[in-house]
Amino acid sequence: MNISKKEAVATLVATSIVLPMSATIASANENNVQAMNIEYRTITGNSVNFRTGPGTNHSSMGKLNKGNTVEYIGKSGDWVNVKHNGKVGYVHGDYVSTSNNTSTDNTIKSTKVVNGNSVNFRTGPSTSNSSIGKLNKGAEVGFISESNGWSKISYNGKIGYMSSQYLSNKGNTPSEDNSVKSTKVVNENSVNFRTGPSTSHSKIATLSIGTEVGFISESNGWSKISYNGKVGYMSSQYLGNKGSSNVPSSQKADKVIEFAKTLLGKPYVWGAEGPSSFDCSGFTQYVFKKSVGVSIPRVSRDQAKFGQYINKSDIKKGDLISFDTDGANNGQVSHIGIYMGNGQFIHASSSKKKVIISDMNGYYNNAYVNARRVL
Repeated sequence: MNISKKEAVATLVATSIVLPMSATIASANENNVQAMNIEYRTITGNSVNFRTGPGTNHSSMGKLNKGNTVEYIGKSGDWVNVKHNGKVGYVHGDYVSTSNNTSTDNTIKSTKVVNGNSVNFRTGPSTSNSSIGKLNKGAEVGFISESNGWSKISYNGKIGYMSSQYLSNKGNTPSEDNSVKSTKVVNENSVNFRTGPSTSHSKIATLSIGTEVGFISESNGWSKISYNGKVGYMSSQYLGNKGSSNVPSSQKADKVIEFAKTLLGKPYVWGAEGPSSFDCSGFTQYVFKKSVGVSIPRVSRDQAKFGQYINKSDIKKGDLISFDTDGANNGQVSHIGIYMGNGQFIHASSSKKKVIISDMNGYYNNAYVNARRVL
């Protein structure tokens, strides 16, 4: 078939237009497929090393904590290759969920109400994720799902996460239940009675040792109490049961150590909180609660910030002592125990796989981070 030069030019132009458009569409479809195939997983431990390569001989780029969401890339032996905050590295498989825990189903199941003020609405299910904004008491949100103490919610057209303790069912707000369950007594002088459950909340009053208060509830180391017609919060470590609050701290320390010794030999199991097995912070939390009724946070890094800071030279029996047992001591707490006096402490040891008594010299002296007094 013969065609004119004009027809040939037209055919070439049409072809040059169609081919790039097809390539563009194919590229767009490929990108969409890649985006749909991204798999996310969840970090299951605290202070987990995020390393440059698949082994403990590779340097750490930082620490990941329980609840952090990471992008799954692949595996190398026992190590998982992940991406977090723009960085690609490796985490040991023991500390990464084995399946996709980040649901893409954003269907709203119910309406919930925020029960605290200035509560962070975050991009992910942990305090290490950035805040989208702050919501106040009474704000209504769409509830999607819940996992590990965090709720996935929808608010103002955005999907994010909020600690489940700050959400209540609509029309059934637990924070409004201010019925007094028992009477407790302040066990220290000059203890702050606050408007909310953290030191960032303003002070209503300062209470002295022996002051009786109405106990309402407890969460995350803070007690909701009633005093002089007002409802507020106080750190649980400063409250004792009526009739036992005036026990001297030294006697309380003896009780703590005596009880802790009854647990010698109990197996170490990561994540265990007792009574048959423990991890290090599960052991300390269990001992203080069961022996003297003192509530402390669950994980070692939070316990290492709880109570009163004590200089190393001033440590007394009953004090919490924390260590960095994960490589060079850079101040990151990964282990904790209870000081017994005479240079010894009792703890749930991950290396010995049981509750033991150790000397605070050599290895533990070099790994020492700080001490806190909670009695």
